[in-house]
Amino acid sequence: MLSGAMDILVIEEPEGEYRSSSFHVRFGSLKVVRSQERDIDIYVNGRKKNVKMRLAAYGDAYFLYDELDPYMIKQSKLIKEREFKSTKIELVSKITGKRESKDANIIKTYYKSCFPSSNQLKALDLSPGQNEIRFVCRTSQSGVQTLSCYIYLWHYTSKVIITDVDGTITKSDILGQVLPFFGRDWSHPGVTALFRNLYHNGYKIIYLTARAIGQSTMTKSYLNNLVQNKQSLPPGPLLMSPDGIFTSLRREVIEKKPHLLKIPLLTEIKNLFPEGLHPFYAGFGNRETDAISYRYLGIPLNKCFIINTSSVVIQLGETNKTTYQEIADNVNKDFPKLTEDNQNVKNENIDIKSNEILISEDNSNMSSTKLDDDGNNNIIVKINN
Repeated sequence: MLSGAMDILVIEEPEGEYRSSSFHVRFGSLKVVRSQERDIDIYVNGRKKNVKMRLAAYGDAYFLYDELDPYMIKQSKLIKEREFKSTKIELVSKITGKRESKDANIIKTYYKSCFPSSNQLKALDLSPGQNEIRFVCRTSQSGVQTLSCYIYLWHYTSKVIITDVDGTITKSDILGQVLPFFGRDWSHPGVTALFRNLYHNGYKIIYLTARAIGQSTMTKSYLNNLVQNKQSLPPGPLLMSPDGIFTSLRREVIEKKPHLLKIPLLTEIKNLFPEGLHPFYAGFGNRETDAISYRYLGIPLNKCFIINTSSVVIQLGETNKTTYQEIADNVNKDFPKLTEDNQNVKNENIDIKSNEILISEDNSNMSSTKLDDDGNNNIIVKINN
């Protein structure tokens, strides 16, 4: 079992409350997991905070509550546990009037969650944008074990652009993971210029991958060190599979259903924003399943961009073909600079009802059917390269 921590996104809502994505933190060391000292200290930007997590027997961290505030009640990922404790209580006999000591069982109810409360998020004292967060577990068996990731504080009016990693930033799903270890750049030309220009125009970037959380350190290192023409990728949270490596590989490589991971991840992010707002402005991917995920989340067809292994980009619903560098050079055409006046720009042509994905435009590049209640891949997307 590999250790890892997924980046976290916090949204400041209109009334000043904070809401966050899941805190997925997993310690893989058996010495840590077996330890009885299970408190996890949290540091933000190098400073210890008065917020703690606990370590479960299987290595995942969680928040523990004995009561819930209204914010926590809204969260669905809660595990209710009861703890039975034996104690002695004193009773006064109605017959003799003497005090008698008797054994009694007290039931204490706790709630486990991977979501912190709004007050806990505020106690982290986050700065706007990117913050470093470290999770520290101290044990007598293995000393100090540390996991780190980034936690981002965004405003609820933020407009978000999603990009897949493997095959979208890299040229292929597999070689893009392997060749950088041998010093070879296997990224699409112009990718850093494109996302830098998008970032400079005011858009927030989310990086999305089906890789497992145990690969988080390696994946972040690749993204942070990718440089083209002295330009690096802009900061942004990296979302990935909270499952183990084998489960993630099976879903991605064997079952070929990565959208069954990506849709729930992105839905959780969308739900952080106030109801009625559409935070996702555009999406970049390299597969039909990426288009499925983006359309399901309400991204307009002409804001879905699919790239092939030859670095040719298809803008769905359009007939022209382009490249990352061409989009970067003309970035204001599809991605105008955001100001206070257009932060709330609405996505057009969204027609999503219950569990259907419907395409509003009449085009030959893409078609769709229903996603059934079990989440099975009944959506058919055809992209003509």
